[in-house]
Amino acid sequence: MKKIFFIAFILFLMCGCQSKGKEPLVFTGKSDNWTVKETVKPISDKDKGEPKTIKLTYTGKDKKSVGEFNFKLEAPNGQWGVSIIELDKEGKFEEKTNAIVNRETLKSDKPIIILKWNDQKEEITLKNKNQP
Repeated sequence: MKKIFFIAFILFLMCGCQSKGKEPLVFTGKSDNWTVKETVKPISDKDKGEPKTIKLTYTGKDKKSVGEFNFKLEAPNGQWGVSIIELDKEGKFEEKTNAIVNRETLKSDKPIIILKWNDQKEEITLKNKNQP
């Protein structure tokens, strides 16, 4: 009986340790005109892809002047982007995807986002908020 309890206890501990490593990763970056936040959730089903959310906020002087813009996010495990998009009234844009990737996103990854609008272009390197 003690062995069964001990085995169940060890399995419980192992499950608890595994779930801690499966928190979403949050990458952030900013420039003179933009703040960026990318959230990457752990892959639960490789066939469905890696759930990602990107939140862009225009911090420049005139939100209305941005008009249509696009972004491309380049990461070590793949890239994704959206063209011909516009900001909302508050100067924000959000997009979600289930990206097919060649490996899971790592804490140490440093994705680069390329934003283009009104003949302007900015590249921002994103860093994991928990990395130094």
